[in-house]
Amino acid sequence: MSKYISKLILAGAVLFMVAGCIVLSVYPFYTPKDLIFDPALAGRWAKDGTTNEFWQFTTASEKSYTLATTDDHDTNGFYAHLFQLKQYQFLDLITTNRDAQFQMPMHLITKVAHTDTGLSLHFMDFGWLAGYLETNPAALSHIIVPQDPDNTNSDKMVYLTAETKDLQKFLLKHAADTNAFGSDSAVELHRTAP
Repeated sequence: MSKYISKLILAGAVLFMVAGCIVLSVYPFYTPKDLIFDPALAGRWAKDGTTNEFWQFTTASEKSYTLATTDDHDTNGFYAHLFQLKQYQFLDLITTNRDAQFQMPMHLITKVAHTDTGLSLHFMDFGWLAGYLETNPAALSHIIVPQDPDNTNSDKMVYLTAETKDLQKFLLKHAADTNAFGSDSAVELHRTAP
């Protein structure tokens, strides 16, 4: 797995992966009109079941946040944009841990749900997406490349190349699908400080 992909994966598998991969998009999943702001998101959150993994959302502008995730070994940074499509809320994340000279910003997507005890983030399941696109290759514009360019039999990466409007149609079509955004790809957080 490239250093860039490794940087996208939060220490301790905070950003859930299936078969070693995460869903990446060239285009954002939101437009400026979709952005919303929730002041309750800002603050420090702990990952349920751990004592050393934290997510810190900080207000960056009227409709954006920065996100720092930390554990005992690593700190990772992201630009975070909360947006709403119909009744669903999502976060579009772009890593700030990249070599700007050689790596283009790639967007990750998670569905957001507020719970009685905190925040539930359901990342799009890579295994589900890869299988869906294999069966329905025209459903969403994408490319598939081997992780190791010198070995065409290595694990494959799926990069979404669809434009934002098509990404949003796809999100809305599958937002309620527990295979697309299932509990296996969820990160449960509880607030530790405002």
